[in-house]
Amino acid sequence: MRIAIDTQTILGQKSGFGFYVKNLVENLNKIDPENEYILIAPDTDKDFSTPQRFIWDQFRFPKRARKAKVDILHQPCFSAPILYRGKIIVTIHDIISIKFPENLPLASRLFYSKWMPFSYRKADMIIVDSEHTKKDIVEYLNIAPEKIRVMYWAVSHDFRPIFDLQQVEDVKKKYNTGEKYFIHVGTLEPRKNLPFLVRVYASAVKEGIKENLVIVGKKGWYYDDLFSLVGKLELSSKVIFTGYAEDKDIPALYSGATALTFPSLYEGFGFPPLEAMACGTPVISSNTSSLPEVVGEAGMLLPPHGSKGWTDAMVKLSSDVNLCKELSEKGLEQASKFSWEETAKKTVEVYKEVFNAK
Repeated sequence: MRIAIDTQTILGQKSGFGFYVKNLVENLNKIDPENEYILIAPDTDKDFSTPQRFIWDQFRFPKRARKAKVDILHQPCFSAPILYRGKIIVTIHDIISIKFPENLPLASRLFYSKWMPFSYRKADMIIVDSEHTKKDIVEYLNIAPEKIRVMYWAVSHDFRPIFDLQQVEDVKKKYNTGEKYFIHVGTLEPRKNLPFLVRVYASAVKEGIKENLVIVGKKGWYYDDLFSLVGKLELSSKVIFTGYAEDKDIPALYSGATALTFPSLYEGFGFPPLEAMACGTPVISSNTSSLPEVVGEAGMLLPPHGSKGWTDAMVKLSSDVNLCKELSEKGLEQASKFSWEETAKKTVEVYKEVFNAK
């Protein structure tokens, strides 16, 4: 088989989509020498605007796929090309734009919450990252469950405990984290529930914790209110916004943290909790959407609106070395259950299924 894969999200500053595509492609090449993978990317590494993404998805990517004479077109992140006459597989990571449309500008809202779901009906098969995402797609998009295949994502082998204390200290200095800190990793956007996290952290500081709160991630949208809240609570010296951090530094940032604090309202999969567990970092996570599937019993799962529970958890982990050690060990065990190699094998099975279908 010749399979075309859109690799636009690998370019530039990667988000969860980009990490998925990068690791999938690397492992497909590793475990499947039989088939040929044609990686198709734009000529620029700048982030696409919504109109540019539409043009790429619908015209330029399928045009290049046709020219390459592929058997299957795999769109791993965005909309299926509705005029393409060959076999199509789409990966759907979540339906955030449908459940939280108010968080998007108008053009993005129309593309993500209207056009993309419409285009999915063109797909021969749909790959999703959790049972929760499958349930959402069946419920909200009215797509038959028989057309959906579930396979969990994983994290790269770069995510592991960093025992080199000098490396951890160097990264702390680079990002001005302070000696002790709780960490959050992810784009600054409303569904990440960061104002809630800042308020919870403020309460924990009043109860005596010494850690800073380090928020790692690029600016998304509607983040000005978050910065204003930090100033209003007089936490500007203790809440550290690093901006986008280099991929190579993230494992050390996790390894140096007391715990990951992740109160997200919705995740199709949720990479940061898995990354943190793979680094041996305790996890406090919300108990919504797919996160219980990822964290299992290896972290502290809490409702994303119950502030006292979160404050208590942060205070407890700040002082209880034994609990931190227990969660670290459980997290490492839980993270070991997720494998990109296994994801790649299951993806090849989907390719074969679609290729052989009449």
